[in-house]
This record gives sequence, structure tokens and C-alpha cells, in this order.
Amino acid sequence: MRKFNNIRFNDRVSKLSVTIIVLVFVGHFNLGYGQSVVPLKNSLPKSGKLVDNKPIGKGWVDLLASDEEWNFERSFWSLTNNTLHGTIGNEKEHHYSYTKKSYRDFEMLVSIKAVGDDDVNSGVCVRINPTSWDDAPGYQVDMGKGYWGSLWEERRSGMVQKYPDSLATKLAKKNDWNEYYITAKGHHIQAWLNGIQTIDIVHESGFTDGKIGFQLCHMHNPTVVDVKALYIREIK
Repeated sequence: MRKFNNIRFNDRVSKLSVTIIVLVFVGHFNLGYGQSVVPLKNSLPKSGKLVDNKPIGKGWVDLLASDEEWNFERSFWSLTNNTLHGTIGNEKEHHYSYTKKSYRDFEMLVSIKAVGDDDVNSGVCVRINPTSWDDAPGYQVDMGKGYWGSLWEERRSGMVQKYPDSLATKLAKKNDWNEYYITAKGHHIQAWLNGIQTIDIVHESGFTDGKIGFQLCHMHNPTVVDVKALYIREIK
């Protein structure tokens, strides 16, 4: 009888262990090479909020104040009335816009809209080092089906940290305005999409400085990208 009781006790312990493992997995998910991020919990820092498209606190710089601070092809991009506007058809090459200045450590606020079909794709470019309008190696805090909330490294590592599509569809606003709060400190990259943290990773092989910009992605149907708020605050 004691042996039978031991078997039942061990069975209960095993079931309890499995339950704990499942709960831990559900409560947290490990995004590939990154740290764990709690899904759908608004953890946006106070400094990551836009109020009427303006940041909170001091030290922020408006990167949309003048097109003189930007590099872009005027056949694809324009900057007027503090709004960056980009359009592209089914082109063979990407067409990037990016700042003339390079940045190292910073926090950044973005309000952006990408309009197109179901496969529309764009990205907020961080620490990129362009060699041409089409070639811009560096990070993208990504946008588009299968990419929302993820960290991509163009022409280098590819997908650095993937945010689950099942959660991204609950966060991303298709053909509408979305807000990103992004921080870059050394090799530590973090990002929040509409208040929810989707990226938290230390990526040792990534660039530690570069331009800020946006992508018009190639090989897609007509896409329109608008940026109505873009603020940066450097971390010294």
C-alpha cells in the first residue's frame, strides 16, 4: 500500500511540475536571443509617452523641424509642415530616408503610419550606416505583417528578436498611426509598440552608432509612409 501511495504522490508531483512549467511559459516568452518580455502588459515609461504628438520632459530634439537635416531622394520622400512623407510603387530597390547626423545612445519617440495592402512593410531605422539609397545596414524596429514589433538587422544578422505574430496583431494598427518608443544604450536595444514592450535584447554584434531613418520597402505594391512625430533625446 505504501508503494502505491508513493506512486500516486510522485504522479501528483510530476503533474504539478508540468503545470508550473506551462504557467511560466505562458506568463513569459523568450524571444529567440533576447531577454524575456511580458506579453500585453503596458510597461511604457513616463518618458515614452507622446501627448498631442509632443514628448514629456526636457532635452528632446524634433528631428522633423527641417529637411536640411535629412538625406533622401525627393522623388520618393518629402518633409513639410513637420511631417515626413514617403511613397513607393513596386520598385526593385529600397528607398531610405535618414538623418545627416549619427547617434549613439538615445531614447526616441515616433508616430508613424504605413498604408498599403496586406503585405505593406516599412521600418524605423536605428543606427544605420547607409552606403546608397538602397543599402542601409543596421537595425530596423520593424513594421508589417510578420514583422510588427520585431528587431531586424538589415544586410547583417537578419531577424535579431522576433515578436510573436499572435500578439502583434493585437497591438499594431493597420493603415493607421502607431507609436514606437525606442531606447539604445550600448548594445542594449529596447522598444515599445503602442505602450507594449516588444523588444528587449543585448545584441553584441550590432552597430553602436549610426543614422536614424525610415524604409520604403522594395518589391511591394504601392506604399505610403507618414511620420508626424519624431523626437530624440541623447543619453550622455
